[in-house]
Amino acid sequence: MVHQSRIQVWYQIASQKVILGEALSSERLNVLSLWRTLPHERSAIAHMGYRLSLFDDDGREIGDKSVSTSTVDSFLLEIKKTSV
Repeated sequence: MVHQSRIQVWYQIASQKVILGEALSSERLNVLSLWRTLPHERSAIAHMGYRLSLFDDDGREIGDKSVSTSTVDSFLLEIKKTSV
């Protein structure tokens, strides 16, 4: 069975959702483990519009987190390293 779990990083502008990147489960990357390590912002910085969404194998959204700009940057760097 091929696992299609994924994490999307996106930015909310008004009612628009801009996808900035996506990580899919693979032999090199376990997105469920990565999801658990990513922090959830609860402070005022969380209202800057950056979010992460976790999707299961069937494509249903099963998790959502507000994140900081630095978390987005490190996440995008991590998925870039694993995709090479």
